Amino acid sequence: MRVMKHTGLVVLILLFASCGSRQGYRIEGELEGGAGKSIVLEMVVGNHIEAVDSTRLDDQGRFTFKGELEQPTFGILRAGRDHMRMIILHPGDRLQVKGSYENIEKECDVEGSEDNRLFSMFRDTLQKNIEALQALNRIYQDSLHSPRIREIVKELRARSQAIIARQRAFTRRFITEHSGSLAALLALYQQIAPGTYLIDPMQDLSYYERIDSVLNLKYPEADPVVTFHAQVAELRSRKRQQEIEEQLLGIGKVPPDIALPDPQGDTLHLSSLRGKVVLLDFWASWCAPCRRENPNLVRLYEKYHPKGFEIFQVSLDRTRKAWIDGIRADHLDKWYHVSDLGYWQSAVVKLYHIQAIPSNFLLDRDGKILAKNLRGIALERKLKEIFGE
Repeated sequence: MRVMKHTGLVVLILLFASCGSRQGYRIEGELEGGAGKSIVLEMVVGNHIEAVDSTRLDDQGRFTFKGELEQPTFGILRAGRDHMRMIILHPGDRLQVKGSYENIEKECDVEGSEDNRLFSMFRDTLQKNIEALQALNRIYQDSLHSPRIREIVKELRARSQAIIARQRAFTRRFITEHSGSLAALLALYQQIAPGTYLIDPMQDLSYYERIDSVLNLKYPEADPVVTFHAQVAELRSRKRQQEIEEQLLGIGKVPPDIALPDPQGDTLHLSSLRGKVVLLDFWASWCAPCRRENPNLVRLYEKYHPKGFEIFQVSLDRTRKAWIDGIRADHLDKWYHVSDLGYWQSAVVKLYHIQAIPSNFLLDRDGKILAKNLRGIALERKLKEIFGE
């Protein structure tokens, strides 16, 4: 009988322990201009975002969301189709949200937790610098017809670079001081302009690693942290790969020799072109961007070949017919062509760490790498520089 009572006690303990692992959260908000409109609460679940609740604001623009969480996560308050505000949610949080429904991404205060306070502070600083850049852009637009436009552009570029540098320095300090906060993780991915991230994953990998090491100890089962931990592991792998590539294929290095068949079946060696300035170009007839660049190569070859410029094109085609047809159609028969017709399994892909095509290396007369992936105007400028025009 005592055994039965003991077993029942264990079950109760486990039951309460499992129930205690989930805690309720509550989000209360009031959004100006939102009366009668809908708002959706989304959360990061696993490695994707899910809508977990939705409601309509009352006639005062007020709303409430409540539920349970086991681990902290990121939430999104989505007001209509085009407006959203990131928040950080912990089990047990009681958050108060105030702002504008139509401008929730900029005009919104979230109180009730330290993480959200920190993220709001970061966002406020970022937004001020974004607005400063937008002001500079308006000056540029207003000055397009000014006789001083070149001078103005130079000044505006210097000022914009200073603003970006200031925000980048702030972001690095923020991450260093608050690496145990999920707000630091959000700060990593902020943009000061479309496509302009403040923290580069390759150059600033140490900041990613700092956050990962702290958060992975603090919240090892939280979905955003688990996903981020996997991303950092992948970044480390890419960084090591990049370092290996720089050792073999960095500026000033002599790249590995290539010895492959030409269209007639004769073996050609890249190294046989020493003494020439050589564009080592990786392409394929099925690659649309490669085909678009080919007319530019034809033009530059005709202009600079008499001065010592040569092209050595390596194809990733799968069939000889497609390869030859591409050469003929684009009028590329004036220079050297090789291929093992191995597609992405070609030996050169691994040898030169090719991730995408078109891809190229410009080699000097000693076979050393001068530049990488120059196309269009950039390639022409470099050739002008080399041949003294």
